[in-house]
Amino acid sequence: MKKKVLIVSIVIILIAVIAGACAGYYFASNADEDDEVKTKSSRKNKDDDDDKDTDKDTSKKSSKVKKTEEVKIVPSETKSIKYETFDNGLVSFEYPKGWKVEVAPTDYIHYAFKAYDPSNPTYMFLFNLKQEGALKTERARQVYESYYPDAPFSKIAAIDPQTTEGYYKAYPHNAQYANESINVNFFPEVNGFEIIENLGKDLVGGDILRAKFTDSKGKAAQGIFTAAVKDIGSYYISEDIFDPFGAQVDVAPLNTYNIMIMSAPEDDFINWQEILDHCLASIEFTQTFVNGFNSEETILTQTIIANQKVYDQISDMIMDSWEKRSNSYDIISQKQSDATLGYERVYDTDTGEIYKAYNGFTDDYTGDRYQPITDSMYTEATSGYIEKAY
Repeated sequence: MKKKVLIVSIVIILIAVIAGACAGYYFASNADEDDEVKTKSSRKNKDDDDDKDTDKDTSKKSSKVKKTEEVKIVPSETKSIKYETFDNGLVSFEYPKGWKVEVAPTDYIHYAFKAYDPSNPTYMFLFNLKQEGALKTERARQVYESYYPDAPFSKIAAIDPQTTEGYYKAYPHNAQYANESINVNFFPEVNGFEIIENLGKDLVGGDILRAKFTDSKGKAAQGIFTAAVKDIGSYYISEDIFDPFGAQVDVAPLNTYNIMIMSAPEDDFINWQEILDHCLASIEFTQTFVNGFNSEETILTQTIIANQKVYDQISDMIMDSWEKRSNSYDIISQKQSDATLGYERVYDTDTGEIYKAYNGFTDDYTGDRYQPITDSMYTEATSGYIEKAY
């Protein structure tokens, strides 16, 4: 009896063990499946998140490409220039809107006027019919200074040689003297005058000089200059007035006609030359002015005032000479200017227009439309500036 009970107990225990093992396997299997499902779900969520991140990065990248291709261009001021007409009943001409016009307080013979940007007077066009009083040599001036120290001839620098270049080498001193004489700061400072090239002669006989200089604030500038120096004859006196048979010196003064200056900051003159030349081409003197002009100035009357188209013709001569100018200087100077001011230049492959851009633009830009310029393009005007888009 006891033996049967023992056998039954063993069987029950075995059944319980087997059942427990099956249950453990079942729950373990379910747990593994749950973990696998969770793992798959987690992977899926992570993959989805990765996809989202990838989309986000792609979106950022696309946005960056779009941003750099859509550059911010500020058009050059010269592309939208509008002109005003100055007319005081004696002379008329066109000048850029917003500029100031001044007429020097002189007579008809020495008539002078200028138009300039009041915010930066180096952007300027100046015209003066005649100046006189300069002697031919420094020795002649010294003779006057010795015996007639208060005479204007002793105070005005000699023009030697008697050329346009000689005139502008004496110009800084003489312009200061002229400003003091008329009590108006009319004639601009032109310091360190250095000729870049001679573009030929104008109709009155003076040279057309392209030169660089520094303005009143010490800033580099460039311009086109004309002046026709005329020797009207000779008059000799003794260097020693107490020795009438001693060495003689010619003290006859010179006349200088058709003084014209058009200028701008050196890095911007290429853009402004044509606009300034337009001011020259538009000059017209009225019959009232002609009637008031001194009849003794026959050279000037016949070659300038009587022919109202002469300044238009001189303008054409300047433009023709400008277009034929030496390009090597422009290429070098514009490159130096860009390096100093922190620019680089690119051109629009669709329109051909040239732009100054901030330094580093070509590194930031990823499109194909704007490309670095070639050396020959440095001689052309720029259409605007590409600013950095933040």
